[in-house]
Amino acid sequence: MKLKKSVIALFLGPAVAIYLVIFLYPTLRTFAMSFYDIPSLSSKVAEWTFIGGDNYATLWRSPYFLDSVKNVLGIWAIGGALIFAFAFLFAVILTSDVRGKGFWRSLIFLPNTVSAVVLSVVWLHYVFNSSYGFLTTLFEKLGLTKLAEIQWTDNEHIYYSMIIAFSFGSIGYFMLILNAGIGRIPTDYYEAATLDGASVWTKFIRITMPLLRDVFRTTLVLWTITAFNFFVWSATFGLDDPHTVTPGYYMYQKVFGKGGSVYLEESFNVGAGAGVGILITVATILAAVLIGRLFPKDRLEY
Repeated sequence: MKLKKSVIALFLGPAVAIYLVIFLYPTLRTFAMSFYDIPSLSSKVAEWTFIGGDNYATLWRSPYFLDSVKNVLGIWAIGGALIFAFAFLFAVILTSDVRGKGFWRSLIFLPNTVSAVVLSVVWLHYVFNSSYGFLTTLFEKLGLTKLAEIQWTDNEHIYYSMIIAFSFGSIGYFMLILNAGIGRIPTDYYEAATLDGASVWTKFIRITMPLLRDVFRTTLVLWTITAFNFFVWSATFGLDDPHTVTPGYYMYQKVFGKGGSVYLEESFNVGAGAGVGILITVATILAAVLIGRLFPKDRLEY
């Protein structure tokens, strides 16, 4: 027994050490920073001034931060609905008798192989551009004048344009996970349902969805983590536009001195930025726990 414990400790030791150094220590340091007034990110600990919970109070009094929270919740809800609707659709189609499954699967996943920065720039300049963008050109050729005149990147549309573009680049990732989950379900269930006269929709609701509960719970947690840490698309699409700023980008502004923008009339505050990071972490953990409660683990194995 002692030998087994020593072997376990030997193999787990490096992984635990790396975790403590790379993940746990920065988290604890960030938590401590959130209670201090810090002149700059490179300031020594001796230069920090303890102010208690003032940074958190400042955040909850900031309309800019509260708007960023509303934005990210909208991204989570609207983007999640779009992504999972199409991910489920494609996953079900690719587990049917459609030809060229490998090709279509690779095609749907292809956007996930492109850098988020590159993908967002492509959407901004070649899809949403009001002069020569794909959507404007397409609607003009179809004679849909009103749709062709839409300014996709103005204040009225930029938020939803960003969600659509981001969802396009995320569907393939979740489709693969759901596709693998559906592929594990025994075909006997579907064959028996077909013999009983069940429709495709009935088989999806009565067989696929219940047996995918564990997989769906996992994908929902992954989506929540992705949405709550929304940053690249916010930074690329909106810059300082309050319609697109999320807590992750707000944190970047506070920590790296972007506080003097026309939309953010607030002072540079590293401690408040650290507080945003802690709130994102806490919100993600709470959301994961809530999802686990709503979708309890199914003991059915197949």
